[in-house]
Amino acid sequence: MSWRLGFIGAGVMAETMIAGVLFEGVLTPDRVVASDPHASRREVLTETHGIRTVASNVDVLDCELIVLAVKPQSLTKVFAAIAGRIPADTQVLSIVAGAPIRSLQAGLGHQRVVRAMPNLPCRIHRGMTVWTRAEGVHGERIAEVLRGMGEEMVVDEERHIDRATAVSGTGPAIVAEFVKSMLEASNYIGMPRELSREAVLATLIGTAEMLKRDDDLHVAELIDAVTSPGGTTSRALQVLKQGRMGAVVTESIDAAYRRCGELGDDLEERLKES
Repeated sequence: MSWRLGFIGAGVMAETMIAGVLFEGVLTPDRVVASDPHASRREVLTETHGIRTVASNVDVLDCELIVLAVKPQSLTKVFAAIAGRIPADTQVLSIVAGAPIRSLQAGLGHQRVVRAMPNLPCRIHRGMTVWTRAEGVHGERIAEVLRGMGEEMVVDEERHIDRATAVSGTGPAIVAEFVKSMLEASNYIGMPRELSREAVLATLIGTAEMLKRDDDLHVAELIDAVTSPGGTTSRALQVLKQGRMGAVVTESIDAAYRRCGELGDDLEERLKES
C-alpha cells in the first residue's frame, strides 16, 4: 500500500471513487489526495473521508495514479496547468466523457493514459465501468480502483468506451425514465403510491437478476415465459410495439453515442486552437 492516488476534480464521481477505494481497503485516507478550486468542496471531502485536499492541480502530480475527473469543457484549462509536468511512470485514468486517449495524451504531454466510463450506480458500489488503456499501462492497479465501485470490464478497442457511455453511462437515466413511466401508469390505474413504488422496483430488480444469473436465459425466452396468448402481457406488449418502444430506445442510445463522438471532436478542435 505504498502508492498514492490523486484526483484532479472532486465532483460526485471522484468522491464515489474515493469512497470505494477506502471502503474496500485498497488505500488508506493518507494515501489519497484530491484537488478542487472550491474551498467548501475541499472541506467536505476532508471531513467526510479524511483525505488530503489541495487547491492546485499541480499538487496532485506526485501520485502514482492520477484520476482526471473534470467536465469536458474544463480539460483545456487543466492541460494548460499540468501539460508536460506528469512523471513518466505515472498513470492517468480519465473518466471525462468523450475525451479520446489520443487527445488526452496530446493535451497532457503524457503517454500512460487510461480511459474509463463509470456509471451512476457506482455510488452504491453496484456500478459498471468499462475501460481501455494505452500501450505501456499496467492494468492491475486500475482494476483494483474501479472494483471499489462495482464491476469493471477492460476492452481492447477504444470505440467501445463511447458505446459504453451511451449504454451504461446514459442507461441509468433511460431506465429511470422507464421506471417513472411505470409509476405513473400504476397510479393511473389506481394503485397506491407506496405499493406502486415497491412493486415496480421489485419487478425491475428481480427481472434483471434473473437475466444476469442465467447466461442461457435469453431475453426473448423470459418474455415468452410471461406471455400467454390473449392474456394481459400479450395486450400490454402489443401497445408497446404500436408505440415503437424498441425503436425509440435505440434512437435515444444512438443519439447519446453520437453526442459522445461530438464531445471528442470538440476537444480535438480546442486542442488545435490552443
